[in-house]
Amino acid sequence: MNAVILGAGKVGYSIASLLAKERHNVTVVEPNPDRARVVEESMDVQVIIGNGACSEVLQKCNIKATDLLVAVTESDEVNMLACLLAKQSGVAKTVARIRNPEYASDEKLLNNPSLGIDLAINPEKVTAKEVTQLLHYPEAMDVNYYANGRLLMLDLRVEEKNPTIGKCLKDLPGTKEYVIVAIIRKNKIIVPRGDDIIEENDQLLIMTKKEKAIEVEGYLGFKHYTIDSCMILGGNRVAFYLAQYLEKEDMEIKIIEKNYEECKKLSAALDGAIVLNGDIGDIDLLQDEGISETDALIALSDDDKLNVLTCLLAKQLGAKNRIAQIRRSDYMPLMQQVGIGVCVCPQMLTAEAILKFVRKGKYLSISIIENGGAEAYEVVLTEDMKKLVNKRIMDIKFPKGAIIGSIFRNDEVIIPSGGDMLLAGDRLVVFTSAERVGKIDAIFG
Repeated sequence: MNAVILGAGKVGYSIASLLAKERHNVTVVEPNPDRARVVEESMDVQVIIGNGACSEVLQKCNIKATDLLVAVTESDEVNMLACLLAKQSGVAKTVARIRNPEYASDEKLLNNPSLGIDLAINPEKVTAKEVTQLLHYPEAMDVNYYANGRLLMLDLRVEEKNPTIGKCLKDLPGTKEYVIVAIIRKNKIIVPRGDDIIEENDQLLIMTKKEKAIEVEGYLGFKHYTIDSCMILGGNRVAFYLAQYLEKEDMEIKIIEKNYEECKKLSAALDGAIVLNGDIGDIDLLQDEGISETDALIALSDDDKLNVLTCLLAKQLGAKNRIAQIRRSDYMPLMQQVGIGVCVCPQMLTAEAILKFVRKGKYLSISIIENGGAEAYEVVLTEDMKKLVNKRIMDIKFPKGAIIGSIFRNDEVIIPSGGDMLLAGDRLVVFTSAERVGKIDAIFG
């Protein structure tokens, strides 16, 4: 595939890096010479310095032979114009990052075929949706949904005194109700076997039916709890979208924002949330507003350090669940190790959402795990997949480092064992480490 990425910021850099690793032909367009040099020196891609919305620059990218254009510059207008020009040149897929709420909420504009945008993505909305999902399972580091929401993959950290520590996977209770598709240990992804032993601080990626999730967590020593109230620190766009989502779930919401004018806007736009004007770094204010009693504290300011500090403070004061927005994705593993709770990175979430769209074809959905270290695919088996159809799982030569996590058949979710037969029409969720992605693609044709 020939891909052109406009903008070499964190999102553009991440997309270009992952596509280059998969041996696609990637061209990156970046107006800043210093940033362009960083990209050129760090990955095997072509780099062009210039404005991506300029026809002359796009011609240098050989735009007529391009299969995909991803416009993620800092300017919404440049991104939209670039997609329009790309479509006119015959590009099959176009993606534009659009952050301005006036554009992002205008469905008539974005759905206008003459604009040439196949996917318009709003980083703030993507982040708000991710936080909303995390609040449904606050004990998890991450959660992904499959089979029309009937199947979950939960990322759960094994903490001190968990009864599974030191046990082999094959000796765990209730194994017919779930599959542990991966163990993340010291930032490395392990696709496990039955004799692998669970260690403290492991992250278990567990595939299970939605209705069985709480029961499975109990088997493995994890406790599920619900979030009824939350305190949001910072009144930016992410906070606004998040409050909108949570209002639909009748959650008690309190937003603290320093800028008085922003408080007025939020208060007018939201129905059920309490909006307070104050400094989110003021400990006395946070205590007076009940930080120790709130079920979840969500730090969404534009200052990473402040978000981390307030989450650490909230932990000391008794907030059950803490989520921090972190824009430096390389800091996230360290932040989680010091116990601030869960981190979300808008840039990485945006890059992942774009990559899901790019790769979607034969796959119904794709989840990107641990910043691209692993992936989960949802795919329907067809009669021509001779290596898989009408065979037992134990008899299939599946690549080492990949595992079938579930089967969805006749509106029923099946947690598979080696003796299960795969049939045409089955909807599978397959988990694989990044280095096995190519082999999984080959298997599914």
